[in-house]
Amino acid sequence: MKQRRTIVITMGDPKGIGPEIIIKTLTSESISNLLPARLQPDQAVLADRHSGGSEFSFLVIGSSGVLSQTAKTLKTTFNPVLLKKPEPISKEEGDIFLYEPVTAEKSRGGLDYILTAIDVMKSHPAAALVTAPVSKEGVNKTGFNFIGHTELLAQKTLSRKVTMMFVAPRLKVALVTTHIAYKKVLLYMTTDKILSTIEQTDDGLRKYFKVAQPRIAICGLNPHVGEGQAFGNEESKIIEPAIKLARERKINCIGPFPADSIFHRAVQGEFDAVVALYHDQGLIPIKTLAFSEAVQVTFGLPFIRTSPAHGVAYDIAGKGMANPASMIEAIKLAASMGNQGESLFGAD
Repeated sequence: MKQRRTIVITMGDPKGIGPEIIIKTLTSESISNLLPARLQPDQAVLADRHSGGSEFSFLVIGSSGVLSQTAKTLKTTFNPVLLKKPEPISKEEGDIFLYEPVTAEKSRGGLDYILTAIDVMKSHPAAALVTAPVSKEGVNKTGFNFIGHTELLAQKTLSRKVTMMFVAPRLKVALVTTHIAYKKVLLYMTTDKILSTIEQTDDGLRKYFKVAQPRIAICGLNPHVGEGQAFGNEESKIIEPAIKLARERKINCIGPFPADSIFHRAVQGEFDAVVALYHDQGLIPIKTLAFSEAVQVTFGLPFIRTSPAHGVAYDIAGKGMANPASMIEAIKLAASMGNQGESLFGAD
């Protein structure tokens, strides 16, 4: 076995489904395979294969009261080791740890758990960060200008270029622009931003998904990619120059393609990833294909970060109905990326 490593998990909005999916995930058989300390000797080989060779511990940053009440609702046992400080935890006894920087009521909709996690990731070596969902509207109501995890993480880590990618068993989609109004897409969809997204997608596929020669498709913006500029010239003025520059840098990318057909071709195996130009262009196909299993990953941060590809789901929070599949896959993917080993995504 390699040395034990830590995956940090933020609880998300205390009023959302984050607490529930975390408990369901950390008590699931899929994740217990990443905790060799719990296994019998004859199971160690399985754990070693699934985790790339490392033992993992988990540090949850959130509310002890909310998690305790959630465990009671689920009629399950969840007894993490409580930490007074979010310090390296390899010396502690146990697999799952909890640090509560503030109570749920003072967490600003879970924002303070994210900020604490960023400090932890900066201060202590950890395998990865996995973030449970928060409500952008809920956090903004506390007086903090919040447009998303990805943007906040980039800001707080001084990461100038980041790429949001969504990963499903048969499709990977990277976004050029993220949480902005549709009318502003053209302001942010520059040749440089498209090129940066292509480069980070290519690098991420090589490094974390072991794709030796990534094949990347680029979406067009207009219907039928402009139909010879009948519906717009953004393809020729903005997108094609980015593709040309990327190909000059030996990246195997091609396009632009009509967005109404390119995702089907990727699902059929023709491409390893698709670069979409705006949020819904990329998220509609990925969530239609794999709503419960899709995972978000952020490239360009100084640490690995993954997240379930869904929101807080207030309507079912506290009812024991939340599906933990996306959180399970987010942690498995984080473990795989943390080891730069065999992909765990979609593994049983």
